[in-house]
Amino acid sequence: MLTILQNTPIRAYVFFLLVVYFGIKAFSPRRESRLSMLITPPAFLAWSLYSVNLTIDPVLFLGSWFGALLLGSLSAWLVFSRKGVALDDTATGLIMPGTVKILIMFLMFFFANYYFGYQDAVNPQLAASPDMLLLKSTVSGFMCGLISTRSLKLYWALRTLAARQSPVTAQ
Repeated sequence: MLTILQNTPIRAYVFFLLVVYFGIKAFSPRRESRLSMLITPPAFLAWSLYSVNLTIDPVLFLGSWFGALLLGSLSAWLVFSRKGVALDDTATGLIMPGTVKILIMFLMFFFANYYFGYQDAVNPQLAASPDMLLLKSTVSGFMCGLISTRSLKLYWALRTLAARQSPVTAQ
């Protein structure tokens, strides 16, 4: 175990500290911008699809990725509620209540990437095996669904709250 930690690149520790910092910061209320809600899904979709191996069995790998994407989306829909979410003063973002769920989601993302990076560095043959590649595509699909659906759900909440706030013009 100590060898693993000693051979971990410094950038992994920096990234881990950033993940923990932003996760702990999410314990208190914060502002979520419309831009971040719209950029997150395509960014995670690109990252997730990049990690899918299509050389061995494209149908199996894309099928497992898509199934995990749906499961992650369903999980996000059930876990992340709109309770306590309010429109900010400019009506261009949301004020989010504090929660530990963000830290848990960030840590899941970090440790999944750390595990696959570790396997690539220490045991490239295992990392290139069909079983490991299938696991990687499944995990990336789940994380993509979880994070992207959370962002899209918040964006829909922003649109709904902004529409309610807009003054009705009578003609």
